[in-house]
Amino acid sequence: MATFVPRFIPDGLTARVPTLLQFSTEPNRAVRSLPNMTTQLLQEAAQVIPNQQLLINVVSKRVRQLGLGHRPMVETGPRDSLTDIALKEIIAGKLAYETKGSDHSSS
Repeated sequence: MATFVPRFIPDGLTARVPTLLQFSTEPNRAVRSLPNMTTQLLQEAAQVIPNQQLLINVVSKRVRQLGLGHRPMVETGPRDSLTDIALKEIIAGKLAYETKGSDHSSS
């Protein structure tokens, strides 16, 4: 078995054999349910913003804002992704949008 050892590590430190960690190859049920939750949120948000392209644009812009440190406008859980938070905000009616060329907005 060949091992890669960077040149800057002294020989005395490389004498130990590295420990290999074993991970289960079976998917964890909690992890498997997360995409289902996002799918459900996406379906609910599509009821608020039925235009798929507009929904994607609103979610994308809000995810960028959240990534820059803006605070969520809804309660979040520890496993909520930025996309989940944006979708929850749309569902809760916390986000408004305007289409170019029109003076109306929707929440």
